Amino acid sequence: MQHLGDTSRAYRTGAFFLLSILIPFLFSSCSAYEEVELRDIKEVEVLRMDGRTIALRVDVLVNNPNGYRISVEDPDVDLYLNDTYVGKGRLDSALTLNKRSEQIYPVHLHADLAGGPLLMMMIGGALSGEMKLGVKGTVLARSGMLRKRFPFELEERIDLRSSRP
Repeated sequence: MQHLGDTSRAYRTGAFFLLSILIPFLFSSCSAYEEVELRDIKEVEVLRMDGRTIALRVDVLVNNPNGYRISVEDPDVDLYLNDTYVGKGRLDSALTLNKRSEQIYPVHLHADLAGGPLLMMMIGGALSGEMKLGVKGTVLARSGMLRKRFPFELEERIDLRSSRP
């Protein structure tokens, strides 16, 4: 029985030693986080738009200076057309930012349209050939156990003549 007690004490000592090394490492990696930066919107393409839904592909230039990949999740996005709220946007697929990179990511999203004068906005956009798209909200960024919610607000003019129907 004496032998089992010594083994248990050795495991506890080893676990304590391991935790004393890991905890400072985890906290130092948290403090080394650098802000991810949305540098530019390269292109906005309307993939589908009717009286009930809109589907978009937005190509964004993003800089991730961190030494780890970041997953973008759980967006809370309000969509605006010509400064009028039209609905909540949802990502169609997951987005993962590569570590230490600045690159263009295609973001596919769609929204079920709400609000009143959508038909008039669509007709006005068809006549003028352009619409103003606004997005405002928050997104959850995750890397391992780190999670942080980031606010964002963007606005872009869409040339409807160059978009696919």
